[in-house]
Amino acid sequence: MTKEEVKKKWASTRKLLEVTDSEYNGVTQEAANLRFIKTKLQIAVYYLQMLDEHNCEYQVPWNKEQFKWLLRKPVGDKKKQQAKEWCHQCCLIRDKACTNWNYKEAKTA
Repeated sequence: MTKEEVKKKWASTRKLLEVTDSEYNGVTQEAANLRFIKTKLQIAVYYLQMLDEHNCEYQVPWNKEQFKWLLRKPVGDKKKQQAKEWCHQCCLIRDKACTNWNYKEAKTA
């Protein structure tokens, strides 16, 4: 997939994961937890986008219902741990796939 196709594919997900001003400026534990979860999922989506750019096949570690559950309040330690695990799983999937990627060396003048 091209970078533009990948951006379109993940646009709605990235929109859901944007940290709002109230979440960013929030001083409650719940706001901090939600920021943490969204940040971890943003990283996970970044890894999946890389896989798409290289036309790799993969299995997303969550389904739609699980994803929405994770972002639904109240947000506690269980959800934080789940976001952390999904991010790690996506990292491992990317790491396994990237051994086959061909990077062209930059030519120096």
